[in-house]
Amino acid sequence: MATSTLNPPSGPGAASSPSSTLTIPPLKPTTHASSSSTNTASHTDTSLRAELAATAATLSTRLANAVPLSSLAPLPPHTPQPTIPLIDLAPSFSASSSSSSNARHEVAQQIRTACLTTGFFQITNHGIPERVCNGILQQARRLFHELSPTQKEKLHMKGNALFRGWEPSDWTSVYVGQDEKKKELKEAFNWGWEPALELDLDKEGKGEEGNGYVELDGKPLDAAQGRGNVWPKEEELPGFFEGIREYYVAVMRLARHLCGLFAIALGLEERYFDGVLGHPGGIGRLIWYPAADGVVDGDAREKDGGDGLNADEEEEQLGLGAHTDYECFTLLLSSSDPGLEILLPPEASGFERPVWVPCPVREGTLTVNIADFLQRWTNGRFKSTVHRVVNQSKAGKERYSVPLFFSINYDAKVKTLPGCEQGEREGGFGEITAGEWVLERLRATREEE
Repeated sequence: MATSTLNPPSGPGAASSPSSTLTIPPLKPTTHASSSSTNTASHTDTSLRAELAATAATLSTRLANAVPLSSLAPLPPHTPQPTIPLIDLAPSFSASSSSSSNARHEVAQQIRTACLTTGFFQITNHGIPERVCNGILQQARRLFHELSPTQKEKLHMKGNALFRGWEPSDWTSVYVGQDEKKKELKEAFNWGWEPALELDLDKEGKGEEGNGYVELDGKPLDAAQGRGNVWPKEEELPGFFEGIREYYVAVMRLARHLCGLFAIALGLEERYFDGVLGHPGGIGRLIWYPAADGVVDGDAREKDGGDGLNADEEEEQLGLGAHTDYECFTLLLSSSDPGLEILLPPEASGFERPVWVPCPVREGTLTVNIADFLQRWTNGRFKSTVHRVVNQSKAGKERYSVPLFFSINYDAKVKTLPGCEQGEREGGFGEITAGEWVLERLRATREEE
């Protein structure tokens, strides 16, 4: 099977940077520690797992001195406060013209700044209707509350090689460091791409059966062999699949659009990534965080994130452990309740140590964060930031979220992007297959039995 390659488009239809106004500067070299590892293109399990083990060790180090924002004295007046930038995507959807190209470059510059610092940003005017967003959140409520334990058990992901289906709270864990064996207070439901989910995109020329789509392990879908999605029966949960499909189509289209903006932000042609987006991976996830017991001071935390839980409260209220995401980037839709916290390093927070900063609750927005694969692809230039979920809602109130983990074609083989050779590793990282990377990270979430 031929693998995907990165070939920037050329010819009359190729996008190009504007000849005037805004110019995206090249990435500047960063100071980095020398590494004794050799930069090879080895694909052995041993070398990949060694690299992932080093990544886990780095996460533990970053968590060692982290404290909640609420435990620190406020920064001096007039000092920029740690926050997550809000970016209006509306100008980036303009029709092709010189002025609209400049507008997209201006949006890309804002994205670039966020990716080089916090690794997180929120987007407004993203093009997904409010009705569609509310619809999938409602489907999440239905799945976790209307299905019986027996019906959920039939959807259990334990028999699925691709980690699809229902996920009870004690089945996986993303904790690292001292909390790695702690039980997570959440339930989830996972799915990935299948032909029936993007029928309208197929009609736009993507081709039958996803134009060569393969899964994380490089093989075609095969539900009969436990290598496909697991859905509740229509009679058990009427309309569930259609609700998922409607949101999935919209968010995958948005993810492809963001890829063009990321390319511009990296100083590349807007369509640079097209060659690895013919059949991209998109893992969707419904997550339910049960009501936080004993949290009574919810009002102060309802808007703009509040100050988060203090050190004693957070011990018992963690819904999803401290982690980074695995793919290229994540698009997160969540209910209007706070919970997501981001571990900002000193250079991004203004404090002398890493700080857990609550992500603002901004109505109508989606939260975007860089994930580990894109950090590796940019040689550490774009930041994959540690985050977690702490249920900060009023007592008795639940929280729901719908992340979409977006990847390039799972069979794509890539190495460090042009312009990023100077960064975390001298000369960049060697070649890796996208799906292999993600699959090994998923396997690591299962505790040893």
